Amino acid sequence: MANTIPTAVSSLGDSFECMSLDSARVSTHSVTSTSADTVHELGETTTLIMVSVGTEGSGVLVYRGDIFSGAKSWHLRPGDHPFNVAGGSRTLRFRAVDAATTVKILEN
Repeated sequence: MANTIPTAVSSLGDSFECMSLDSARVSTHSVTSTSADTVHELGETTTLIMVSVGTEGSGVLVYRGDIFSGAKSWHLRPGDHPFNVAGGSRTLRFRAVDAATTVKILEN
């Protein structure tokens, strides 16, 4: 994987891929609507992301796919959220929960 470091986490040999900080792979988006999507396209080689949600409200709803589904979206509250995104859709769709906020996405 590009921009990752394999890191052992137990004496049993379990490991995970650790993301490297690369400011060239950070995107910032204003999420201003509760009904219209703010879209981010992940890079083709991206397998890990960190989504940082601003504190200007209750967070964002995020859906990975072509057409937003409220029933299948995740509520990301303010803070940092790491995700593995290997395979599947490369499109992230964000909607504000109750107030405009900002999301920053760091891709590996």
